[in-house]
Amino acid sequence: MKRFVLVLLVCFITLSANAKIITGEVEYNAEQARGEVFENPLEPVSFNFISNHFIDSHAEENMNCLSSGITELEDRKLAKFSDGSYGVTYRNDPLYSWFYYQGKLINFTQKDSTSYPCKITKYKPDGTVANAGYKVSESESFIFSPNGKLLAHWSGNLCYDSNNNIIMTRKTVTK
Repeated sequence: MKRFVLVLLVCFITLSANAKIITGEVEYNAEQARGEVFENPLEPVSFNFISNHFIDSHAEENMNCLSSGITELEDRKLAKFSDGSYGVTYRNDPLYSWFYYQGKLINFTQKDSTSYPCKITKYKPDGTVANAGYKVSESESFIFSPNGKLLAHWSGNLCYDSNNNIIMTRKTVTK
């Protein structure tokens, strides 16, 4: 009997050592994403909080860095957009990203987490909600109007409207 238990124990240990770890992403559809986004009411942001960001205090340095292809600085990350605007995310406050055109605030976003999935709310400079979304992964997100209408669904490099028509594409540029 002891021999049987020993053989069984060795088999169990061997089988568990050879087991594969299965990982995968959770899949969301628009209705599930809408439920996550609007689970709690969308609230405006305080003027006092925004006022320090109306003008980019590092505008000249940020634009020079972006012109030189530099997007990583000690205290912040930068992103350049094809319309001439740019974004700034400060490392000490990674839940907020500030978007500027010629150094003036055009909008900002607030994430509820630095990992996926996460809710992202986009605000106008006055603190009112412009839209809200649910970022499922690096390559997939859903964007809704403040009243819950699906505006866009990004999947990979393609952006779809509520009728599943492609409305935009994106291209990752590497230097």
